[in-house]
Amino acid sequence: MPSVLVTGASRGIGLAITEHMSARGWDVYATARSDTALRSLERLPNVHAIALDITDRSAIATLADRLPLALDGVVNNAGIIVNGPVESLSLDALSRQLDVNVTAQIAVTQAVLPKIRAARGRVVFMSSVSGLITTPGTGAYSASKYAIESLADALRMELRPWRIPVSLIEPGPTRTDMWGGMLDEHDRMTAQLTDEHRELYASHLAGSRKLLGRMQKFAGNPEKVVKAVDHALTSKRPKRRYLCDNVSRVQKALVAITPTMVNDAVLAGATTSE
Repeated sequence: MPSVLVTGASRGIGLAITEHMSARGWDVYATARSDTALRSLERLPNVHAIALDITDRSAIATLADRLPLALDGVVNNAGIIVNGPVESLSLDALSRQLDVNVTAQIAVTQAVLPKIRAARGRVVFMSSVSGLITTPGTGAYSASKYAIESLADALRMELRPWRIPVSLIEPGPTRTDMWGGMLDEHDRMTAQLTDEHRELYASHLAGSRKLLGRMQKFAGNPEKVVKAVDHALTSKRPKRRYLCDNVSRVQKALVAITPTMVNDAVLAGATTSE
C-alpha cells in the first residue's frame, strides 16, 4: 500500500487531498494541530493522524519516527495567509508568514527525504497563482509563494540523480472554508491597522474588499486541485507545475507578455475604490 504525508490536513484542500488519497487505498499520514481535527482524521479509512505544528523544530526532528520506513510522497500543504499593505505589516506577522509557508515546509521535506529516497517517491508543494502574480495587499503571502517556487525548482534539479520528482501545485482562488472567510479576515486585518494606515490606504482597502467579494463568486472547484495532486503523486510523468484553472492560465499568459508598467496600473486599479 503506497503512503503519503499530507500536512495541514484539518480542513480545506488538505482535508480533501487526505480523503481522496485514502479512498484510493493509500496510507495517509495526515497532520493537524487541534484535537478535534485529529479525532476526525482518525475516523477516515487508511488515515493515520499526527499531531504536528510544522513550525515546532523539535517536533519536526522526531517526525520521521512516526512514519513508515519508506514514503511514496509528501504533500506540503499547511500554510497561512497574512494580508495588508507592506507599509503596515507587523514584522512578527511577516516572519510568521515566511516561517509557516516557507521555512517549515522545507523543514518537513528535509525530515522525510531519506524515506522519500528509499521509496523513490515524490515531493509536492502547494504553491499558488500568487507565486506567479503579486497584487496590492498580498505582498507577504505572495513573497512566501515566490520563495517556495524557487526552493522547489532548486530541489527538483538537485534530486535528479535519485529520480525524485518535485511538483508545484498553483491553484487560484479555490472554494474552501479559507476562501469563504476571506472577507472576515480582511476586516480583521483592517481593524488591526493604525488609524494613520487605515486613512492612508482607505481607497485600497475598500477596493480590495470589493474585489475579494467578486473573487469568492468565481472561486474554483477544489476537486481540480485534488486531481492535480493525485497526478503529481501517481503519474509516470508528473508535471513540474500544475495550474488548476483557466483563469489562472490566462492571467499567467497575460502577465508574461504585458509590460510591467501596464501590469502595475491594471492590478493597482483593480484594488482601488473610486
